[in-house]
Amino acid sequence: MERLATLIETLDRWITAVLDTLVIAMAGLLLVLLNWAVFARFILNDSVSWGEELPAYILAALTFIGAAYLTRTNEHLGFDAVLRILPTGAKRVVTCLNMVLMGGFGALMAWYGGIAAASFWGRMLISVDLPVTLFRGTMAAGGFLITAFCVVRLAGILSGRVDPDALIPESDA
Repeated sequence: MERLATLIETLDRWITAVLDTLVIAMAGLLLVLLNWAVFARFILNDSVSWGEELPAYILAALTFIGAAYLTRTNEHLGFDAVLRILPTGAKRVVTCLNMVLMGGFGALMAWYGGIAAASFWGRMLISVDLPVTLFRGTMAAGGFLITAFCVVRLAGILSGRVDPDALIPESDA
């Protein structure tokens, strides 16, 4: 059992590092592409062909990967003020219920994201020679990661290895 916990912690650190890098790279790429498109259009008077399509797909992909990242870092939207005042037992129950609901949402997102990605198999973006599935697949990937994070945390809470207080974001106060 201890080896499994070590493996999960190692995978968690690796996945978090990959998500950190991916989110920063995608946001940086989006910043550069949008600024170049504006510069080319208004300064060079020569619009780029991908000025709307590629940034829109990157933003959508960043949304799904970013949702998984925020789930991992406990910075997703939540009502933690209510959770903070609950007694420990109730906090554990509410946190478990939250993990089940979020994991279920992630599983649905993964399933339907996979269907959406598969429906675009073989199609390319109009303005750039990139497969649409590359961007549509991020919905399935984000949903899978959300589900995986929730399942691991749920197991940790139920086994007593994870304290529900450790999953509450730091207070702004």
